[in-house]
Order: sequence, then structure tokens, then C-alpha cells
Amino acid sequence: MRVSPSIASGDVLNVAREVDYIDKYFDSIHLDIEDGVVLLGITFGMKMAKGICAYSRSKEKTIHLEVLDPLAYLEDLKKIDCDCVFIQVSHLQNAIEIIGKFKEAGIHTGVNLNDADLDREDLREILALSKDFLISTTDPFDPKQEYLSEMEKFALKLAENEDYKVWIDGCVTYDTYERLKESKLYSAVIGRAIFSDRELAIKRFSPIMK
Repeated sequence: MRVSPSIASGDVLNVAREVDYIDKYFDSIHLDIEDGVVLLGITFGMKMAKGICAYSRSKEKTIHLEVLDPLAYLEDLKKIDCDCVFIQVSHLQNAIEIIGKFKEAGIHTGVNLNDADLDREDLREILALSKDFLISTTDPFDPKQEYLSEMEKFALKLAENEDYKVWIDGCVTYDTYERLKESKLYSAVIGRAIFSDRELAIKRFSPIMK
């Protein structure tokens, strides 16, 4: 399992420095775009996302679109150098239509699923639309941000399909990584565990770095 550092957990006043750090020690970079509506947080807008993706030398760049109206971002995302855009679908009644429009626009589109999505009536249809899945292993509205073992199990089940690339995202610790690193999961998005102590992150992930 790979590691994809989430730049949103870095120092927002020194973004270029944080990207340089990621590029030096990792092969992947992950951007969360939050509009403050679907989630309480606000992270990057399109201008910053475009700049980060253009500046970064990482082999893989992914974006997690956590916004009320994904289609409002479509034209800008077409111009960004990004390998996959994950669309959060938990609040979307017309998720299938929106994912279809992103794919029609030539954007490599993945699906973000959280615990509430497991009961969706259209889950099977949504799963059929992509081969890239970002599984939230925390509830974004949980103030304690506890790790959800049931979502880990769901991610592992999805990853049994060898055609799928499955990421996990949310409170992934060093211990979580050690436990899952030999699994069929493709990547773990990790933010706080990396940027809270950069030197420790280098030591803990040194076997899998470039």
C-alpha cells in the first residue's frame, strides 16, 4: 500500500515548502477541496489547486472534491494536471449523472464513499461507474474523528477486485499503515501523522519511499 500525503494538513503559509517535502520523499500528493458547505472546513480553491498540481513533481496527483456543486468546478478541473478527481457523493441525489458528466469531460473520475453511502439505493450503480475509490475511514461530522473499522472492512472488500484502486482516508496512523501495508489496498491518504512530525514520517515510511 502506498502513502499519499494530504497537503491540506501542511502549513498553509508555506505551501511550496510542503510540496517540496512531499515531492522529495513520496511519489504521490493529495489535495482536499472543501467549500465550507458540505463540510465545515475550507481548504483550497481552484487557483491554488492548479498551482500546486503544476508545481509538484509527484508522479501521482489526486483531488478530493468535497463541495456542494461539483459541476461548478468541472471546467476548471479540466485544466488541472491531475491523475484522478474523487467526487464526494454522500450529499448528491444525482451522483450518477454528475459522475457521468465528469467522465464525458475527459476527467479521470473516482468516487468518494463514507459510512452513510453504504445504505444508498444506487450504490451498486455508482460502483459500476469507476475503478477508483476513496473510502472515508472517519465520519467528517464526528468531533472525535474516530477511525471506522467497518469502512476499512468495506475498503478491503472492494480491493479484492483486482481492477480497482482503493484508497483509504481518515485518521490513518502509523500503526494503521503497518497493519494494512501488505493488503490489496492501493494507497493511504495521510495528513496529520505526516505533517505533525516530518522527521518521524521520514523514518517510519523510509522503507516505502523513493
